Amino acid sequence: MDDSAAGDHRLRHIDALRAIAALLVLWRHVADAFVGLGAGVSGHWMVEWSAALDFGRIGVVTFFLVSGYVIPFSIHPERPAPIGTFLIRRFFRIYPAYWLSIPLGAFATCWIWGLPFGVRDFLIGLTLLQDFLGARSALGLYWTLLVEWAFYLLCVLLLVFRSFDKPRRWLLLAVAFTLVHSAEMFVHWLTGRSTIGSATAFGLLNLSLMLLGALYRQSLVEERGRGDRWLRNGVYGLLAWHLLILPLGATLAIGFAGNATIPYALGLLVFVVGVSFVQIRSRVTDWLGRISYSIYLFHPVVFMLLLWALQRLPPQSALRAQHLGVYLLVNALITAALATLVYRFFERPGIELGRRAARWVARTQQKP
Repeated sequence: MDDSAAGDHRLRHIDALRAIAALLVLWRHVADAFVGLGAGVSGHWMVEWSAALDFGRIGVVTFFLVSGYVIPFSIHPERPAPIGTFLIRRFFRIYPAYWLSIPLGAFATCWIWGLPFGVRDFLIGLTLLQDFLGARSALGLYWTLLVEWAFYLLCVLLLVFRSFDKPRRWLLLAVAFTLVHSAEMFVHWLTGRSTIGSATAFGLLNLSLMLLGALYRQSLVEERGRGDRWLRNGVYGLLAWHLLILPLGATLAIGFAGNATIPYALGLLVFVVGVSFVQIRSRVTDWLGRISYSIYLFHPVVFMLLLWALQRLPPQSALRAQHLGVYLLVNALITAALATLVYRFFERPGIELGRRAARWVARTQQKP
């Protein structure tokens, strides 16, 4: 959900991963919504596949790993005001498009359906703290932005406690988060009881995977980390745990249906393949990767408006009896067009404003 760590230089294969992640989330949500549009809707295999493998979760996990792969490398501890400049850039990267999504999302998912979304919901939503303050979310996907911010703050804490340039400490933290999550899940699967709660456990899992994304780059991609055998073996161990051991244990405990470890493992697999084995670089994926944040944010606005309009047609209308692939294609094209506009008029100006503000803060902190 974010830009390359290297300023204007973009990692094109990482943009391709963003594009794939955004389209997987769109596929899952559109297929789920449009399969019930009418008896004549065909292509049910598209919703069956996306539901069985949980394409939406695969896409979100891929996004988290990509954030881990790029975000820490946008922090420069050697420069003036590294924490302030980092948080300013993150704020202006996330919030402008997010703020636009609130009224559009409220209109598309609440108001036209006769559901409440009041001034209090709107004002609290501006802070992104609605889940903590008991307000209604305009769009259900906002929780992932909170995970992003939690990771940003974790990076800041690592910098404050002089651990930012010590990847072994990142690895220990990732292992600790993974073990706490795994212990909670196995207790829940075997006894039905909970210790820290599923939400907390999965929050730690998401942070662990974001740390793993950063560690993967440091230890397996970039030359500077390849000499640390202890670190590299630790990363291989985490990969084996998330890709094989945890999914196998979960499958033995609860079976395949509803097993969240499977899409988590598949999201990690998509990331590893896209980073190290099949690096996709094309103009289409460059474009889709650049606008992937807005695709992710605004695709529910598009599909909910289309669904509302189609449901008001007569049941025998041909427009309510298309293949799911048609609905997916139409939604994807409209969403991409809208996301391009949002990127042009909200995201990119916000990014530039954040950079200017960060440069100003850095200049004010420079020693005379």
